[in-house]
Amino acid sequence: MKVITFSKRVTVSTTTGGPNGHLATVLCNPGERLLFNDDSAQSIELNQGNAYLHEVTDYGPLAPIPIPLRKWPGHRILFYRPRGIGDQLICSALSRYARQFLGAEAYQLCDKVHEPLWAYNSYIGGAPIALPLHLDAVWRATGRPFFDQSFFLESVTEWDSDGEQPNVYDRIFKLIGIDPQRVSAKFKRPVFTLCLDDVAKRNQWLAAILPENSNGYIVMQLRGTNKVRSLPPKVVQFALEAANEHAQARQYTILCTDDQPFTPEIKALIDATPRAIDIAQRLTSSRSFGSTIAGAALVIGPDSSALHFAAAAEVPAVGIWGPFSPQSRCQYYPNQVHIWHQENCLNAPCYNYLPELPVHKCPHGLQQQSCEVFEEITRNEIDDAIGHTLESYDRLRTDAARNRFLSA
Repeated sequence: MKVITFSKRVTVSTTTGGPNGHLATVLCNPGERLLFNDDSAQSIELNQGNAYLHEVTDYGPLAPIPIPLRKWPGHRILFYRPRGIGDQLICSALSRYARQFLGAEAYQLCDKVHEPLWAYNSYIGGAPIALPLHLDAVWRATGRPFFDQSFFLESVTEWDSDGEQPNVYDRIFKLIGIDPQRVSAKFKRPVFTLCLDDVAKRNQWLAAILPENSNGYIVMQLRGTNKVRSLPPKVVQFALEAANEHAQARQYTILCTDDQPFTPEIKALIDATPRAIDIAQRLTSSRSFGSTIAGAALVIGPDSSALHFAAAAEVPAVGIWGPFSPQSRCQYYPNQVHIWHQENCLNAPCYNYLPELPVHKCPHGLQQQSCEVFEEITRNEIDDAIGHTLESYDRLRTDAARNRFLSA
């Protein structure tokens, strides 16, 4: 983290999700000592606001003295994690554990663009704190700071260059000083809280797009945050064919989603699938995406945010994986089946875009268009995975109905 002071009031823009991602702006007053993550600080120094930079310093020497875990009960603990939607959802496990198990008063700092993801989360008091944050909130020259402990997790697994990808939940708990082996699996999943307005808007939108005879819907995400994690056309075809067969039998609708228009090839595959609807760019916020997934019978997708939203709502999911290992992200998620053909590539799992070790990794590097791990996926195994997860959904609905009957 960096502490930045401006000599004039400036507007700073923050983005997430690459060039087609979400944009938010924040006003920074002159003379304030403001906390920024390292990526944002570097961007400010190189591009925006550098004419009005008064001072840039490291936060590390100013950090409060850490307090031991045994003293967490009743104390204010601040968490922060930059990067994408999936990273935010994963980080939400920390505040739940800190408040529910350790008895701390948990708070969440986030970039402006991620505020909607944290809204209504009871473990952080119902709302996050937006970055940039005034330094005096976490460190004061005199007097007790508002936060007793702060964890700025700017890098969790981003700079791992070896092929043994650790589980991200085990890593974040270890980074805050907690032995992950002592943390129950139920705390290693995301938190995403819906409000009544989210559900009402979702139901109104679904009523307008779903056929009258639809008994439910499947959400299918076809693209990951980068091209090597996205499903190649052949796998998309297999997934659509398999999902359509189950959707026909159950009178479900398949909602194919993306925050960008589908390529002509992918759109043609969707249009040729009787039960599928193209809803690319129609879920315009992270909350609408999360609430739609929360109401689904099944989620299908690559290594991306849909699987994390599904885990938060305990919606059954089928994950189809490329260069990364499903154990590194979704090991503790209930009701999820993951397809991963590690044996199809000697270098898997790999971070093919990193220049460091190991030497044995994807020879295509940044030029890679689609991971070879996808090539051995068959329609039959996707069909089996969908059938298994839908059976889990049926059991959940039966159990819920039985519980309602017994409590009546």
